[in-house]
Amino acid sequence: MEKIDIIDIIGLTGSVLVGICFIPQTYKIINSNEIKDISKLFMLLNIISASLMVVYGSYYLILPVIIANGSVLINCCIITICIIKNQN
Repeated sequence: MEKIDIIDIIGLTGSVLVGICFIPQTYKIINSNEIKDISKLFMLLNIISASLMVVYGSYYLILPVIIANGSVLINCCIITICIIKNQN
């Protein structure tokens, strides 16, 4: 079994916190349907960058990168779906 270094703990903790930071905003958007102030360009850039980073992290098997960007990608996709649903 591999020894876990303090730097690994820091990386994993940071990645989990990055993933968690979008959850309150996503929850608020789902419950309030207030999406008028959300930049569509911001969401698009986040989805593209998070997708690329998930591919990168997966290729090199960098778990903190996969966790953080996977979480951001999921939350951004949920918010984007809310934006699309509320435009009609």
